[in-house]
Formats: sequence, structure tokens, C-alpha cells
Amino acid sequence: MFRVFRPIQCLALVAMALPAAAQTPERVTAPEVVIRGAAPPAPVREAKPVDTLGEEELRRSMATTLGETVSQMPGTHNASFGPAVGLPVIRGMTGSRVRIAIDGIGTHDASSLSPDHAVTVEPMLAEEVRVMRGPETVRYGSGAIGGAVEISDGRIQTRRLKKPVEAQVQTRYGTNGHERASAAKIRGGAGPLILHVDAFHRERGNLGIPGLAIDEAAVLKQFGTATRRNTNESVANTDMRTHGAGVGLSYVGDRLNLGVSLGSMENNYGVPPGAHSNDTVVLLDPTLIEGQNVRIDMQQTRADLKGELKVGLPLLKSLRVRAGDVNYRHDEVDNSRPVTVFRTQAREYRLEGDHSFRAEHQGTLGLHYINRDISALGQEAFLPRAVATTQAAFLSEKFEARHWALEGAVRAENQEILPDPIVRGLNTFVFPRTQYRPTTWSIAASAKFGPRSRLTATLSQPERAPDVQELYSLGPHLATRTYNIGNRNLGVESMQRMDLGFTHEWQGGVLRLNAFRYEADDFIYLRNRGTFYDLDRRRIIAACVRPERCLPVLQYAQQDAVFNGYEAEWLMRFGDSPLGAMEVTLFTDAVRGRFKDVGAGDVPRLPPRRTGFELAHFAEAGWITRLRWTYASAQKNPGVNETGTAGYHLVNLSIDRTLEPMGGVEWTVFLNARNLLNEEIRNSVSFLRNFAPEAGRRIEVGLKATF
Repeated sequence: MFRVFRPIQCLALVAMALPAAAQTPERVTAPEVVIRGAAPPAPVREAKPVDTLGEEELRRSMATTLGETVSQMPGTHNASFGPAVGLPVIRGMTGSRVRIAIDGIGTHDASSLSPDHAVTVEPMLAEEVRVMRGPETVRYGSGAIGGAVEISDGRIQTRRLKKPVEAQVQTRYGTNGHERASAAKIRGGAGPLILHVDAFHRERGNLGIPGLAIDEAAVLKQFGTATRRNTNESVANTDMRTHGAGVGLSYVGDRLNLGVSLGSMENNYGVPPGAHSNDTVVLLDPTLIEGQNVRIDMQQTRADLKGELKVGLPLLKSLRVRAGDVNYRHDEVDNSRPVTVFRTQAREYRLEGDHSFRAEHQGTLGLHYINRDISALGQEAFLPRAVATTQAAFLSEKFEARHWALEGAVRAENQEILPDPIVRGLNTFVFPRTQYRPTTWSIAASAKFGPRSRLTATLSQPERAPDVQELYSLGPHLATRTYNIGNRNLGVESMQRMDLGFTHEWQGGVLRLNAFRYEADDFIYLRNRGTFYDLDRRRIIAACVRPERCLPVLQYAQQDAVFNGYEAEWLMRFGDSPLGAMEVTLFTDAVRGRFKDVGAGDVPRLPPRRTGFELAHFAEAGWITRLRWTYASAQKNPGVNETGTAGYHLVNLSIDRTLEPMGGVEWTVFLNARNLLNEEIRNSVSFLRNFAPEAGRRIEVGLKATF
């Protein structure tokens, strides 16, 4: 594994020295004249279900986790599990329904198996993040039935550099937990060859919160009895240390692009007290668990290959290949002693060929293969070792004319899972091999009404095969404070998805609207059975006497469900304001999921409705100030045997300025303030909502240098 604190310092020094060394009199150009104070135009996006965070948007919204980084995008939320874990939630879908990939290859970590496992993505190294919900997700497989999040890290380049050397260094400091983070990238090119090197380091202390950690009223309602102890203004054992590095070598020719990269990441973070237990520790009692901290010690290495050959024939315009080999491991350490080891070894390959028979037509035919070897060994191993193999073929076609566009995609997939037996004391549980053949199709049509308006309709029916934990879970999952039971009788889950979008742009603003309806057949979810697992007697009981020794029993089940929701965004520009150039954005989004059976209730752990505005001011001196207010309504539909969450006001502020280039270096200074009102925020999507709220007030200052 890489130890990268010193490499970051070295990279920063090298990056500052190289531009001066590379500059020659022949390369000196006249300084660029920049007019400050004008509001930059908002990016024009079609009303199709794709949203993108570019470099500047990423810097403003960047957070410790990927989930929090994308949480301000329309219809996207964060499923947190303490400050070190955040999973993207797309229209209420997360986990095994949201595929997270780096340049097309999955992260293949344990985040889809359990909500307490972090995603192996460092937001500071990302150059672009795309959230996709339409036909584009056909490339990622049935694991993207709810959407896909693709991160571009730039390790493998597809374009030649504009300068012989390009570099970027940034550093951040946050007051909540005294978080410190640094990252550096440097690229150098010699003809068609480009070398990329990056490194990062991040660490923080315990999570600061505005009040009590445990929502005692919610615990009383769920368990029928009160917890005995609590903590105030902080959550112990929530510190983290993570670092990593990567290197990539690319060949960028006229017809051939080919690159390889190698990356490594380590992450050591604490799970909030009470999340784990053993026979000598009282569950949910933070004072008694002190000194017996439970931590996740994670390591991942990955090797990637990316290539494209331009053929130029109508039947084969270009040929692309993506391949990745991922080796993931994390130890769950209790009182400095490893008790459970999760391992994943994955190989993923994708071959795509583009074709085009007319100027207004383009299509892609692809083959996809994934092999995952997953194991969990130790005291809290609630999953058997299993080998999951997926083979798939997909086809997408797009036709564009002056006033309309039509896009369609189809995918056929075969998935097979071979599990090993689970041994529980004197009992051995044997699981059968499972095989599924999910198929997916999607079609999107859009029509232009003049040069500034577009209406888009998407109709799709994706299918998803059950994942390993949904089939074979068996035992206490103390990280989520639950006893999980899998269901070997689960069938393929399918959805009929309808999405309608409209966008209209004029000189003074942009209006974007989306409405959607998902009808899910055999929706797989964790059902709260209303019973408890007694840690002392090691059996399921009807009523809990002490919440310190009880785990709610959750079992994977299937029911038909329907999801309805919307996203709306209205941006207005005021260039002639007495206060200078300004932008005002009004936004709202919501999703509601209900089971179709009478009396079955609501789909659990869905995000609340959000409404708010963002005010942006562009000063003459180059300062850009953004004030964002969001009101999240109370979640009064938490699901059967679940507890709701109260509404809250979230106020964020960002101030930044990019200075005039000095010595070939462009400097950007910025300040980000989150939760300025220091509100107590209980995340309705989080399994920890009753035991650990979201972070309190956070002030972050940072500096970025681009060479």
C-alpha cells in the first residue's frame, strides 16, 4: 500500500517547479484579459435524466464522501453512516440498485453489501461526476436499476495536453472534527505519451453535533423501552484517516488511444459507539464501549486498462475496451482485535463497438463480463463466501434530427451465484446455486420547440437479479444494529419506469422540470418484522426488555411497489442588478414509495421532500458568493415498524475567488460553510438516524493552485 503524506508534499514542490523549468521564451504568450463581475451562463442541460458536476461545481460541493458530494444535485441524496461513509441515493434508490464506477469500471467495494462500508472514491481526485438514470445506464448492468454514478479521475487520458506539464494542488481545513485534506495531480506529456501521478491524504477527528447523539424518543418508540445513556455535542469513535495514490500512462495517437493505471487507497475509520458489540460490551451504551472502539481498516488496489481504436467503417466506427482488476479487503477491528474480514476480488471487462450508417445515427454494441469472489470470515460474518459471475450483451441506438431525437437501448444478462455453506456453532447451513437472466430495455424521445425548449420522455423496464446479501444473509449485523435474514426464494426484480422532462432557456434564465413514476414488480427490501434478536439468549424474541441487548430483526422480502416523484429547478439571471450580477435558483424535489398491497405501508428509508433556493452574487473584484437554503420536510412515512424524522433547515454558504495568474500559476481561494444554523439533522435514509445525527456547523477553508 502507498504511504502518501510525504508524496503529496513532494508532488506539490515538483508541480511548482516544473512550469518554471518548462517555460521557454518561445512559449511566452500575451496575458489573457478576463472581464470580471459578469455571471457565467448556466450550463444548458437537456431534460433527460443525466446530471453532471464539473470541476468548479465539484469544488463547491465537495465533501468527505461521495454521497454528500452529490447530495445537492436534483433527486440525489446521501445515505450516511457516520462522517466517513456516504452512499449516493438516486430517487430513493441506493446500495445494490446504484452502480458506482470509475471511468466505466465498478468500484467493487463492500458498499453495496452493507450501509456501514465506505465507497472507495476520493472526491478530491474526481474531475467530473455524472449521475445517470436513463438509457446510458444499460452499460452498467442490472446493478444500475436505480441509476449510476460515474467518476472520471483523469488517470488515463484521451486527449493530448495543452502544455508540456499540467499540475494541480489543493488543500482544505474544516472546523468540524478538525478535518485536514490535501491532494495533488501532475501530468507530463512527450508527444503522444502522457504520464499522470496523483496522491491524496485526509484525516479528521470525531464528529461534532449540535445536541444529543441518540434520539431517545425514537429509540423508546422502536424498542418499547428507553436507552440508559447518551453523549452530547460529539459522537465518539467517528474519526478517520485515509490516503491513496495512483499512476497512469497513456498513449494518445491519431487513431489509437491506449492507457493503463494503477491505484491504491487505504481508509481507517471508526463506527459510532454501540454499532458493534460482543459478549462483554453493552450495546448502544457509549460510555461502556469506550476503550473498545470498533474500526473499519480498509485497503483496495485496482489496475485499469482503457483503449479506443478509430476504425472509420460504417459498421465499426471505433472499438473501445475497458478492463479492471480490483482487490478489496477490510478488517472490522473490535478492541484492536480483528473480528471480521471482508474480501472481494473482482475482474470486469467491457468491449464496445460504435457504428454509424448516416450522419444523424450512431449506435453501440457491447459485451460485458464481471466476476466477483466475495467472502466474509469471522465472528460477525453474516454472509457466506460466494462467487458471482455476470455475462451480458447490450445494444444502444440513437437517431437525431433537427427537431427531435430518439434513443433506445436493450441488455440481456446472465448471472450466476455459487455460495459456500455457513457454519453457526453446531449447525451448517447449505445454500443452493442461483441463476438469473434479467433483461433491460429503455427508450427516450425528445422534441425541440424552437431553439430554447425541449421536451423529453423516457420509458424503460430494467430488471435486477438479487445480490449476495439479499439471498444469503444470516445473523447479527451489528454495524447497522439489526439481525438480517436473507431470502433464497427471491426472484428477479423489475421496474416499469416513466420519466417526463422539460427544459426551457431564455436570456434571463433556465427552467428544468422532471416528473417520474416507477412501478416495481417484486421490489426487494429489508422488512422490519417487529421482533428482536436477544444477544444474551441468542434467539429471536417478541418483545425487547433492554435495547442495549436487542437487535431488530430485518428480513429480505419482495412486494410490488410504486414510486412517484419530481425535480424542478428555475434559474434566473439579473445582470443589471444594482448589487452586480446575480443568479437566483429555486429548486424542489421529492419521492414517495408505497407498497401496492393494502395495509403494506410505505417503502422504508426514503428521503424527504426538499425545497429551497440558492442566491449567487458575482462581484466586480472576482469574488463569487453563493448562499443556499434548503428545507427538508419531516419524513412521516418511514415504513412499517420504522421511526420517522423531523424536518430541518440547512443553510450553506460558499465564497471563492480565482486570482489573476501569477508566474504561470492560477490561485483559487475558497470558503465553504455547511449547516450554518447548527441544526440537528436526522437522515431518514440512514440506518443510524436514531443514534448519530448529521454533522453540525462546519466551516471549511481551502486553497487550490493550477499550473
